[in-house]
Amino acid sequence: MVTPDQPDPAAPTQRIEPTPAQTTTRLATGHGRTRWVTRILRPGGGASEDAGSADSTRTLEPRTRVLRGARGGVSTSARTSRSRGTGATATFRGTAARADARWRRVFGPVLEWFARLIGRMVVGPASELDYAIPAELRRAYNVRGHIGAGGEAIVYLAEPVDQRTAPGGSPPSAGANVRAGPGGAGGGRRVALKVYRPGHDINRELLDRLRARGTADPHTPAIHGYGYARSSWGEELAWEAQEYFAEGSLRSLLDEAPLPEERARAIVAAVADCLHHWQDSLQHNHTDVKPENLLIRDLDPPVFALTDFGGAVRATMSRVYGGLAITEDYAAPEVVEGRREAPAAWWSLGIMVHELMTGRRPERGESWLTARTTDIDVSGIPDERWRLLARGLLAPVPSARWGHDEVRAWLDGERPEIVAARRHAPLVFADVSHDDPPSLAFDLLDRSDKGEVWLRTHWPSLRTWLDREVNDYTFDRAYLTQLDAHPERVHLAISALAAHYVPGMPPRYRGHEISAEGVLGLAAGERSRHALLREAIELGALDLAARHWCGHPACRADGARRCALLERVQHEVPLIMEQVATTTQRLQSTGVAGITGLAGHEWDTAWATAAELVLDPEAPARHRRLLRDQSWHPSRRSDAPHAPWWREQRRTGLRGRADEVTTNAALVTASLLLPIATAAGSAQRELERANSRARWRGRWQSTTDAVGGGWARVRERLSTARPTGTAGGPTSPAPSPYGPQPWAGPDAQRPKERRRADRAMKQILRSMGAGKCRRFAYPAALLGFLDTLGRVLRGPDGFFPATETVRSLYEPLVVFGSDDRSNIVVSLAKNVVGLLPGGVADQWWLPAVLGAILVLLGRAAANNRRKARTQLGAFRLAVVGSVLMAMVLLSTGFVMLGAGVLIPLDALLAG
Repeated sequence: MVTPDQPDPAAPTQRIEPTPAQTTTRLATGHGRTRWVTRILRPGGGASEDAGSADSTRTLEPRTRVLRGARGGVSTSARTSRSRGTGATATFRGTAARADARWRRVFGPVLEWFARLIGRMVVGPASELDYAIPAELRRAYNVRGHIGAGGEAIVYLAEPVDQRTAPGGSPPSAGANVRAGPGGAGGGRRVALKVYRPGHDINRELLDRLRARGTADPHTPAIHGYGYARSSWGEELAWEAQEYFAEGSLRSLLDEAPLPEERARAIVAAVADCLHHWQDSLQHNHTDVKPENLLIRDLDPPVFALTDFGGAVRATMSRVYGGLAITEDYAAPEVVEGRREAPAAWWSLGIMVHELMTGRRPERGESWLTARTTDIDVSGIPDERWRLLARGLLAPVPSARWGHDEVRAWLDGERPEIVAARRHAPLVFADVSHDDPPSLAFDLLDRSDKGEVWLRTHWPSLRTWLDREVNDYTFDRAYLTQLDAHPERVHLAISALAAHYVPGMPPRYRGHEISAEGVLGLAAGERSRHALLREAIELGALDLAARHWCGHPACRADGARRCALLERVQHEVPLIMEQVATTTQRLQSTGVAGITGLAGHEWDTAWATAAELVLDPEAPARHRRLLRDQSWHPSRRSDAPHAPWWREQRRTGLRGRADEVTTNAALVTASLLLPIATAAGSAQRELERANSRARWRGRWQSTTDAVGGGWARVRERLSTARPTGTAGGPTSPAPSPYGPQPWAGPDAQRPKERRRADRAMKQILRSMGAGKCRRFAYPAALLGFLDTLGRVLRGPDGFFPATETVRSLYEPLVVFGSDDRSNIVVSLAKNVVGLLPGGVADQWWLPAVLGAILVLLGRAAANNRRKARTQLGAFRLAVVGSVLMAMVLLSTGFVMLGAGVLIPLDALLAG
């Protein structure tokens, strides 16, 4: 497909600058550090790449299929090339094959994530074009350049790798249009490779039909292949390979407008034949007819092929719910109402007719409302017959708009009649007359503040107008009649009118958008909006909003014509909040104080939290992280975990499945009651502290009593024991004239026993504070791990930052290591570390081992179950280890430590 970039600033998409074709680099398989890293870290990746080098002819299957990456195993083409690349047959037998499969199952996802991370840091900057196009497509097509870009996809000029076969491996047939390249007949077959952006899908039913037609259909491009491929970042992208049109699109002809009358008549006839072919033969209404999508097959006479199948829908559909791409400058007024019918394409032809004759598009109303109720000014067309054609094609009412029969009659020289559409008696709202329900619904939705006041008093008039004048009984009148008893539901009635008559407009409630993205913005935004979101959910406004169009591919593929995300919010959030209310009532009945004092805005925030948990897949992880932080985070921790009932709710929220109602209800309950749990936990913590102090006092008292009792018993035994002599035994020595001597008797041993008991008591007291070594041992261990990371990432060639921020932080470290004043300290530290035996000082793992030892020593010193002597020993070793760690870090001038932090930061900032 060819879609030249639109130079008009009013175009719906922005130009994305391509990577020049001459800078495209195809890395040779098996060469370079990055390919080695890929083969080692990516399961199955190495074998696939090596196979590709053995056989460069790599083709895609001729059917629609998913091109799998590392997660899905090896692709079909990789298996084929592997089997024939080296001529050797590799046989995997029983146990080895099962072990390999088990290894991939267990470690495959982790290694794949790590390989993508390495790719971002190392491989990513090598070739942006290589990473914009999935690798599987780059093996099947040689990308020659960039053609254009749009809101849904990027289009590249490419050639199949095997010029003798079609992309599916079959010989050239009706489905493979062989065209001469720039160099003539030998230039090769060129195709337009369209790679969709994430979130956009292909119209497989239509592509199957067009592929079967091949080149026999002049008004559709030939389809060479399509399917899905996995990008370098793990995203699954849709792709198409279509016929390449070297002549460009109708835009190149309109740029030369105004054109001569005969030339303009031939172009109008060709476009009319193309539109009629799509609507009559293919039974598809194209929703985005514009010059860029009308590709030139021939110039004399003109023949156009309509492309961009994302905007093609079955002609049997009167309304389409889904985010279909349209260009506002060429879109008919009824497109906003959700109608994708045949007259919409002929309106686009009318805009092109005006461009052919005047060189510009006609002036339209300031808004969709005025454009829908007023005729387009075509007075700029000089010829009266061409003005007639433009008026017939640009009729605001679809039923009165010209089609193929009228255009063909006009081309034959006739003057078809312009039919005046019947209009209803107007209904006046805020000084504006509305003659049909869509315009009134649009105005009420657009000016919801005035619509609230008007509809509360004029709903009987609106109901009568719908019954008698419009004669439309498809709208549920209950939304209007309930305003008599419940006037506060007026905004719900406005939402019902908008969902029924203007589903193409983004759904709004009280002036705020309530699409899936809008609801998520309200839930995660200011707390003042939470009450509005709660009201919308409780009244069922999201069920009405689900009837509007949405751009989610899953909703379009489901075919239910409703937004599945909004329906899920409308269904699950009330269930979650019902469980939250039940839990709070149960806790209140058990005596938990403070629950009755919850304010209304706190409940509103709980409703918003529930909606965020249902809509955002990453919200449960964020809320779980917040609840975990209450136990350990320095700035977020609180006393809430000391409340047993709150810990129970947190345990349920952390251990349950993220998409279950019970799990989400527990997360909401824990977040809602966090302030109450903090107060209750604070009181519980004070009680625990008092009990702990009492227990320690008891232990101290028992220890001192034991030591004192033992000392008393020893003293009593020493004081009562007296040596007595016998007839044949020794006698007591005579008293010394110089006083008692240390060796003189038992009484002289009492000071030694007392000193031994005092030393034991001091050792016990010191061991109680040995755990404080973690304050310096753990930070030293963390710095050691970072130093090891720096030694691994920096390598022997050094580190050259790619960003200015990292460079400004890294240069002072290098200067510090080379400065004369600091060099003495660094050399001294290096000499001290060099005293370690066996050349350990030069090993990269030394800081990591020291860090692990420091962590173990800190744990041992803080373990009260160990002996006091062991705790004191661990404390002293932690001090020595921390000093040694400081010497290791200083021996490199802190360069390696800085590299461990700055190299990953540089990769993130550069990526």
